[in-house]
Amino acid sequence: AREIVEKCSSQYPFSVEIDRVHKVSQLQDPRLYRERWDEEKQKYTVLADSPEVTRVIEAAKMQSDRLYREGYEKQKEKGYKMVHDTPLFVQCRESARNASDYVYKTALKEAQGKGFSNFQESPLFLQNKLSAQLASGPLYIKDYQKQKLKYALPADRVDMVAAKAILDLSDRKY
Repeated sequence: AREIVEKCSSQYPFSVEIDRVHKVSQLQDPRLYRERWDEEKQKYTVLADSPEVTRVIEAAKMQSDRLYREGYEKQKEKGYKMVHDTPLFVQCRESARNASDYVYKTALKEAQGKGFSNFQESPLFLQNKLSAQLASGPLYIKDYQKQKLKYALPADRVDMVAAKAILDLSDRKY
């Protein structure tokens, strides 16, 4: 192509055809093409304020394995802490409180309706007394010692059944 341009430019210096051939040869030159591509590539910018671009950037950060592992390691160092103000947690706490109040008020109304002569007969007092006894350490140990001394064999053990059969056959009654 250069030979043609040089030949034509020497004979016809200002021809339209010569200019066209010169521009075509410049467009086909790989070195010039790469230089222009690098220049254009550096001029191109993305709108940073575009909602679509910010969404894509956030999605890329969330899908990044490196950032995920860093966050996971930080969370392991701190340990898991339960957030106490989540809507589900607050709802569960309030429903438990309401259920407890409801059970207390119904038991109180039943106790008042039966007309106990003193508070020691009321079911609430008896329940509290029983729970205090169960929680008492010395009473638990005392009951444990009593149960430990009681020893009972099951009546259907093979050796016990055989011994009873032998006693039935013998003349002596023990």
